[in-house]
Amino acid sequence: MINGNIDEFVDKLLGGEEVIYTYHGKKYFSQGYTLENGDYHFELQMWEPTTKLLWEINGYTKQESLNAFLKEPFFDGKTFWEAEKEMEWVDF
Repeated sequence: MINGNIDEFVDKLLGGEEVIYTYHGKKYFSQGYTLENGDYHFELQMWEPTTKLLWEINGYTKQESLNAFLKEPFFDGKTFWEAEKEMEWVDF
């Protein structure tokens, strides 16, 4: 991870904190939080070049939600772990 520690970044994701990062000229936003019904919600949004919700998951634990996110090929067909060396953490 450019401009940050990958372990700290993943810890923030697990904690549900809002994080902003870039990958190949695109800006992303991830966060997690507990819904009113008690379910945990985790989401990935693209903010630039266009704003859109890319993915969300509900009803799983924080760890299960994070694990699902880390395994999906959101980043030009790469998983988070495959792409993280080219990502830049921009809001720490």
